[in-house]
Amino acid sequence: MNNDTEFLVAAEAEMAALESWLEDSDADLDCLRNGNVLTIELESGEQVVVNIQTPMHEIWCASRAGGFHFSFKNGRWIENHADRTLEKAVADALVSYGVPLSEIS
Repeated sequence: MNNDTEFLVAAEAEMAALESWLEDSDADLDCLRNGNVLTIELESGEQVVVNIQTPMHEIWCASRAGGFHFSFKNGRWIENHADRTLEKAVADALVSYGVPLSEIS
């Protein structure tokens, strides 16, 4: 990514896709978007937080499983220290809370 504008376009598209996927799922959760932060809250009170980090050109995902950083590589948001997509990380976190979800197709 060459600049903040390109980054923000790609990051916003990813956040919209995540939010749409979660809202279309049968899972009992709420998606709350406030600016660059998407909070996924379960009935139990557990949360997964996904946020855009413009200065770093990353998207971060945090849950009780830890905090993970994702960069845009080859058209996908890939974890910096693993070969996992952001979608898979969100699904993994939610499954760890007992929410059955599949990765975004």
